[in-house]
Amino acid sequence: MKLDYKKTFLIGLAFFSASMVWPMYNTYVPVFLEKYISSTLIIGIIMTFDNIFAVVFQPIFGTLSDKVNTRYGRRMPFLLIGVPLGAIFFSLIPFEFNLASLMVFVILMNFSMSIFRAPAVALMPDLTPAPLRSKANGVINLMGGIAAVIAFGAGGILYKIDKHYPFFMGSIIMIVAVILLYTFVKEPRNINVESKSEKEYTEVKD
Repeated sequence: MKLDYKKTFLIGLAFFSASMVWPMYNTYVPVFLEKYISSTLIIGIIMTFDNIFAVVFQPIFGTLSDKVNTRYGRRMPFLLIGVPLGAIFFSLIPFEFNLASLMVFVILMNFSMSIFRAPAVALMPDLTPAPLRSKANGVINLMGGIAAVIAFGAGGILYKIDKHYPFFMGSIIMIVAVILLYTFVKEPRNINVESKSEKEYTEVKD
C-alpha cells in the first residue's frame, strides 16, 4: 500500500493556505492595532481571538461536518463556505479606517477560518487508509512549514512595497486552494468508520 502523494498534496492545500495566512495575520495585525491602541496588554488579548474562536467554534463545526452528508461531501461544504469568506475578510484587514472597522474584519475573519479548520483537518483521515495516515500527516505538516516560510519571506517583501499586498497574496492562495481541492478531490458519499478492534489492530500492525 502506497501513499498517493498527489492526492495528499491536494488534501493539504487548505492547511497550506491557512498556514500561510496566520503568520502574516500575527505579524501585521498588531501593527494596525498599535495605531489605535497603546496598551500591549489589550493588543495581546485581541491577538488571542483566534485561539478563543478555535476553542469555541472549531469543535462545533467539526461535529457538524461529522453529521452532514451532502452531494458535495461532509467536509467540503464547510470549506466552500469558510475559505472564501476567510479570504475576503483577510484581504479587507489592511483597508481598516478606524478601530471599529479593523475589529469587524478581524472578528469575521477569525469566525470564517473557524468554519473550515476542523473539517479540513478531518478530510485527510477520511480519505487516507489508516496505515498511511502518519505519512500523510507528515506531508501535510511539511506543506504547512513551507507555507510559513513563504509567508515570512514573500510576505515581508510585499509588505514593504504595499501593506495590502501580503493580504492579497494570502487571500488569492486560499481561493486557488479551495478551487483545486473541490475540483480534484471528491469525498465518498459513505465514510467507513473503523471499529475499536480495527483501530487496535492497525496500531499494533504499525
